[in-house]
Amino acid sequence: MLENKQIKKITVIDDYPTILSDSYEFNRLRKHSNYNLVINRTRPKSPNETLEICADSDTVIVSHTSTNIDNPLLESVSQDLRHIAIWGTAMDHVNISSAKRLGIAVSNTKNSSTISVAEHALALLLTTAKKIPQMDTRMRGGEWPSSQQMQLKGKTLGIIGAGPVGIRLAKIASGIGMKIIIHPINDQTREKLLSDKSFKWKIVSIDELLEESDAVSLHARYNTHTDKFLSANEFSRMKPNSILINTARSKIVDTNALIEALVNQTIGAAALDVFDNEPLAKNDKLLQIDNLVLTPHVASNTIEATNESINILVSNIINFHKNKIDEYFI
Repeated sequence: MLENKQIKKITVIDDYPTILSDSYEFNRLRKHSNYNLVINRTRPKSPNETLEICADSDTVIVSHTSTNIDNPLLESVSQDLRHIAIWGTAMDHVNISSAKRLGIAVSNTKNSSTISVAEHALALLLTTAKKIPQMDTRMRGGEWPSSQQMQLKGKTLGIIGAGPVGIRLAKIASGIGMKIIIHPINDQTREKLLSDKSFKWKIVSIDELLEESDAVSLHARYNTHTDKFLSANEFSRMKPNSILINTARSKIVDTNALIEALVNQTIGAAALDVFDNEPLAKNDKLLQIDNLVLTPHVASNTIEATNESINILVSNIINFHKNKIDEYFI
């Protein structure tokens, strides 16, 4: 049950870069006279700072996966906190089991960025296969380079993870003539796909996917099973000219093993939108690798996906305080 407090404190923990508080959709919260909206426009630098920001809040909004909502924090604020509103789909930075045990509801904005992330994955694949960043840099340096690129029609795209984003990518990559093979991470998803008469792509083992794919795209959730799911052994099974795309979670890939595989040309190239530490430090090794394309965790940052996700986020908060729990609550 919600506490019967007239004024509800809604706290944004980490609105940096500033997106939420400047959005038109977020203004819906300001129109509620019974909400005290508090916005922190920096990212907390320590667990203690996060705790201080969350103090006395009825609802906290978590904007970034770099903000860790762990059991000690939840234990400390559980007397007041009744709702964690995640902006996004990833949830491994929030201790869901502790929240449930303490009676704290958790919501996210699932499926709001499916199309945007799938399109970004395809864009990274095209950009990397066509070596666009390298040619652009060399031309700006006065060269007129000739570069052998990869034609994607007829090539095999291996998709790890068969959620909405993975399936969406399969559809649009099929549209440019790629062959699709998929490795579902869990048995439940595998059985669901096998029973779906409209499912038209080949389901394979992880070994088969790695060995057959010209490009591999990650679309799995991060958990104990997928931690460093791709490491040195997996890279050694991939084709020497293959491309790895990661728009999912950085820790699904062993970053050090990936750097070694790229430098030694065990695999051909990679493109990343997610990183172990964000933003990257100026001396990060990833910035020094030529056969690697980088984007700053922006796969979901389209106008359409951002507007939809913020609308869902705001609705989750309003609905919660009206005792309406719907599909976006975990």
